[in-house]
Amino acid sequence: MATGCSCEPREHKQHQDAGTATAEFAVVMPAIVLLIIVLTGAAAVGFSQLRAFDAARSAAREISRGEPQTAVVTEAKKHAGDTSEVLVRSEGGYSTVTVTIELPAAIIFLNEVEAAATARTEGTRSSAGQALGQHSSGGLP
Repeated sequence: MATGCSCEPREHKQHQDAGTATAEFAVVMPAIVLLIIVLTGAAAVGFSQLRAFDAARSAAREISRGEPQTAVVTEAKKHAGDTSEVLVRSEGGYSTVTVTIELPAAIIFLNEVEAAATARTEGTRSSAGQALGQHSSGGLP
């Protein structure tokens, strides 16, 4: 007379799987932590790169308006931060602003990010106003 029931009690089968989820979680946890660290590092690099591009573009805009080099560097540092490096080169009627931002030491695969922007050099603001015969206030004579 076979009744079709198993020989082992039901409670015994449930205890064989106890702790499996904890063991699987313990195996997967280092991969999750590593993924979070990599994503955080990539976000930090991306945001620093955007800051460098924004600073270089703003400084290039200042050059195209004819502002002096100190104003150009100040504008770049305003966007990139005081610890950034700003290099302004002029050649052939064009000026290139290069902004370098050093990354935190926790990001081991990169040391710094760099961005450059180029603008046509229009001359200094004061000499442009004198050449047009304008007063320093910008009005007509």
